[in-house]
This record gives sequence, structure tokens and C-alpha cells, in this order.
Amino acid sequence: MMTGSGLARSGRASTSLRPLLPASLLYVLFFAVPMLCLFVLSFWRAKGFELIPDFTLDNYEKAVVSKLYRTLLIRTVVVGFVTAAIVVPIAFSLSYAMRFVFERRGQLILQLVLLSLFSGYLVRIYAWRTILGKQGLLNSTLQWLGLINEPLEFLIYSNIAVVITLSGLLLPLAVLPIYSALLNVSRDQMEAARDLGAGRVHLIRTILLPLAMPGVRTAFAFAFLLAAGDFVTPSLVGGTQSLLIGNIIADQFRGIGSNWPLGAALAFVTIAIVLAIYLAVVQILVRVTR
Repeated sequence: MMTGSGLARSGRASTSLRPLLPASLLYVLFFAVPMLCLFVLSFWRAKGFELIPDFTLDNYEKAVVSKLYRTLLIRTVVVGFVTAAIVVPIAFSLSYAMRFVFERRGQLILQLVLLSLFSGYLVRIYAWRTILGKQGLLNSTLQWLGLINEPLEFLIYSNIAVVITLSGLLLPLAVLPIYSALLNVSRDQMEAARDLGAGRVHLIRTILLPLAMPGVRTAFAFAFLLAAGDFVTPSLVGGTQSLLIGNIIADQFRGIGSNWPLGAALAFVTIAIVLAIYLAVVQILVRVTR
């Protein structure tokens, strides 16, 4: 029989969980249920324009065995990782400057950084096409400075163009969590470390990074997972030789010759590989800064 104190604890737990119910219901309705439907679909078969309920692993076998899909998966992981490796250090440096160098003006700079998010995703991609194109801002400036004689063709329709564009698009999203994490770092802690003889590098590695690690992890997740899942940017600035697995998955859900079960299987294989790499990198980051 539950005692009076047990009933009281149960009542408090029920009351404390009640605010989570709306968010939990929305999560189940708009994320868990669609993902479950997609997972079930990945075991079906497609015949012509008809989807046939089944339980076959053929779609997962094609996703793993096919040389084309393996190549695209590897390219996707590399592009996502390189993008994150570029974005996170820049975001950390910018956040550090806003928090400890500019101080009161940091909030204003943060708002200016986030201002780009108010423009549409496609608008920002086309802006980067304008910058990176053969006759774009970057090539024109380099030619005007006399640093190059001809436009650098690899700046557009290449993997480099995809990484640069994704880095520019995702940088504001990476700045926000790191800056929020650095707000919790006390200036007294840093001054105490300096008084004990800690240099700038030692200070960042042993004080700032461990305290800001939740923000760094979130920034890495934004940069890596969103870059690996993007298919619009590669199609607009990458060209046919720089397509990622997201482009193939999107093609499986539209147009003639589409194969929804295969697209669903490719999506889950991609999710599994990207999540495994993300968790491995996060573990390495935690051990390095411990």
C-alpha cells in the first residue's frame, strides 16, 4: 500500500511532468509517427507506380552494396564533417570575441549575425552563387587585386563550393549555442586561472572548452547533421559531380522511376551512419577537453 508520503511524491512528479505533455504530444505527432511510417515503408517493395506491403531487406541491401550509394554516403559524411570542422572553430572564435572582447556590444553583434536567418534559405544560397561564380564577387575582387589572371573555376560547381556555401549558411546556427554556453562562464574563473599562470591556450583548453562543451556539441550537431542532410545546396552550387546522398533520396520520392521504399531505406542508413560518427566525435571532444 502506498503511504501518504509516497502519494505526495507521486502527485508532485505528475504535476512536474504535466508541462511536458504538449511538447511530447507534438513530438510524437510530427516526428515519431512520420519516422515510424517511413521505417515501415523501408521494408516494402515498389512495383511500377504501386507500393506493395512486404517485409524485405532488399532495399537495405541495395543501400549498402551499391557502389554509387556507398560513394555518395562517403562524400556526404566527408562534406558534413569538413563543414562542421570549419564552422565550429569560427563560431567559437566569434562567440569568444562577442562574450569577452566586445562585451556589451556582443548582443548587438549576435543580432547582426542572426539577421541573415531572416532571409530565405534559397535566397542565401543564390547569394553565395553570386559570390562564388566565375564572374562573381570573389573572382572579380581577386582579379582586380591582380592575384589571379583567370577566374578560379573550382569556386563554383564543386565540392569546395558546397562546403563554403554550407559553412556560410550554418555559421549563424552554430554561433548561437556556443555564445549561450559562454554566457555561463564567469569572468572570475578566467581571471583566477590567469592569476595562477594559465596562458591563453591553456585557458581555452582547460577552462573555456569544458564549460562551453554543451554549446560546442550542439553547434557541431547543427553543422554536421544539417550539412549531411542537405540536398538543395549541392544541387545549386555543387553540380552533377558534387551531389550528396540527400539528392538521391529526394529523387526516390519524386518523378518517374521513383522508389519510396528504397528512398526510405537510404534515409535510415544515412541517419544511422551520420549519428554513429556524430556520437564518436562528441566522445573524442569530451575526452580531449576533460
